Amino acid sequence: MKKTDKTNETVLIGKVGSPVGIKGEVRITLYAQDSTNLKEGKVLLLERAGKTTDAAIKRLRYQKDRPVVKLEGIDDRNAAEEIRGMDVSIYVSDLEELPEGEHYVRDLIGCRVIDITDGREVGILKDVIQNTAQSILDVETAEGKSVLIPAVDAFLRGIDEEAGIIEVELIPGFLD
Repeated sequence: MKKTDKTNETVLIGKVGSPVGIKGEVRITLYAQDSTNLKEGKVLLLERAGKTTDAAIKRLRYQKDRPVVKLEGIDDRNAAEEIRGMDVSIYVSDLEELPEGEHYVRDLIGCRVIDITDGREVGILKDVIQNTAQSILDVETAEGKSVLIPAVDAFLRGIDEEAGIIEVELIPGFLD
């Protein structure tokens, strides 16, 4: 898997939600459960209808486990209301390093999925569905069919991000 220059590349992490209070704070709805990429001083890119602006996080707090941020230049409720619904992205170069054994989904898309029971390629990972009890690998076969594989220890055996390979161990008849 070829790594590309990610200097100016961005990744969508969420959406601006409703204002909180009168001093310009807003809720951020994150697309992933992990919020380690939100930190004071980090620059967020806000986009709507092709127009992008950036703003640094001045203050970060949590309300009922949801992030509430105060952004530079957003100083009252009216300004907070204007950015409501905007997409929130960050530069890939600003993504936090993950602990050993953890991966960003964006880095796994396009990996070959191999069944180690017989060595055959199941297909190419096209997405990871994360709004369920457990994550599910959405794999596209050579025939264009979608195969959904639970990303649990019973099936997922290994990920080699550098080689672009995800190893799974499927039970007999899983692909039939």
